[in-house]
Amino acid sequence: MARKGIFGNSLKNALEGKFDEPEDDTPLPRRSSPNMARAEASLKEEDRRATRLVSPTLIHASRFSDRIDASEDLSDLIESIRQHGQQVPILLRRLDNGDLEVVYGRRRVLACKALGIDVRASVMEMTEEEALIAQGVENNQRLDTSFIEKALFITRILDAGFKGVVVHRATGVNDTLIYKMKAIVSAIPENIIRAIGPAHGAGRRQWEALAAFCRSAKPAELRRVEQAIGSAQASSSPERLELAITATVAKANSGQELSSLVPGRIIATASAKKITLSAVNVQDQPFLSYLSERIPALLQEWEERKARD
Repeated sequence: MARKGIFGNSLKNALEGKFDEPEDDTPLPRRSSPNMARAEASLKEEDRRATRLVSPTLIHASRFSDRIDASEDLSDLIESIRQHGQQVPILLRRLDNGDLEVVYGRRRVLACKALGIDVRASVMEMTEEEALIAQGVENNQRLDTSFIEKALFITRILDAGFKGVVVHRATGVNDTLIYKMKAIVSAIPENIIRAIGPAHGAGRRQWEALAAFCRSAKPAELRRVEQAIGSAQASSSPERLELAITATVAKANSGQELSSLVPGRIIATASAKKITLSAVNVQDQPFLSYLSERIPALLQEWEERKARD
């Protein structure tokens, strides 16, 4: 009898029938107490078919994180669960030692923990490979997993020794792109990726541009990028990525230095004869036009001040 319900056909297809149950249930080992045997049989049956309430404190995180920061923008989810309850159960797997590990639904675990309530979960007996595929399939059905988060997820799977075919079944990404994504993650220091964040909406080309810089960058050049990102933590994640790419221009143009005129808002790339101002936030771009219009008056003011000195 195949499992049905909350897991859907996409997961079943990805697993290629690995979750199909045998025609006959495997007998449980004989126990001295019939009551104990019935209790264990009931627990196994509940694991397979039912959802249950589990304390978030009893749930272990998977080593294969699919988000840069699972707690980011959690307030809306917390408020939704507060008002309407947890609508979709999470998936847990039972480890060999009896502990529970999250397969997917980490944000729901964090939200329920913040609310001080138990989380609704389905518990299944799964291998780590099966759990990875289930986690990846659920990610593919989400609209908010970014390119770099998927690339990090893929890299962690490969680094753990799993083959490309497992990555493909989990993510639907073909072999060529799998190894391009891994190459990007391997080139960019992880602290820079984390400082930038998920950068929703940014694609492979932008991250490849940053990776190409990082492959040949000297430590001082990488520090310049880190400083540029650090000065813009109040900006959105896509804006921080654009700023990091802008910071790499200072390497290509000899003698240029990058500085933050207004931290998180206005960046200057300067040489002896040239200065380029960039607005980190879209809402500050009109200021650059205003400044351009004010240059004649500012020049006159500077000349008058110089004459007085």
